[in-house]
Amino acid sequence: MLIRSSLTLLPKIIMSKSLAFWFVRDGAKIIQCSKEDFDKAITEGKSVKYHGYADKKAEKIAERLEESRMALLAKPDLPTKFRAVLTCPKNVVEVQVIRVDDEQFWEKESRRPKYQI
Repeated sequence: MLIRSSLTLLPKIIMSKSLAFWFVRDGAKIIQCSKEDFDKAITEGKSVKYHGYADKKAEKIAERLEESRMALLAKPDLPTKFRAVLTCPKNVVEVQVIRVDDEQFWEKESRRPKYQI
């Protein structure tokens, strides 16, 4: 599909719902970036946004978690180990919404070694 401009023909860009997109916040602006730049921004303690969660509920939870992460990183007396956890890319992007009545999740979770006696 093409959009007709006065001088040229431009391709219409449609963002796929199934692809992941990485963004870094710069003040009020959100700038799209590569995965490497995204990870670098996390380790530097910058605010980020990830588009690729399974649903809107997980995305809203991730937004709230990002706000609290930035509030914690703003504290100068934050312990070094905790700061390291908050600046690890794997910890920042991974959001899982667990329903209390999800039998499959709890069955799978009960097999993990941390629950074994």
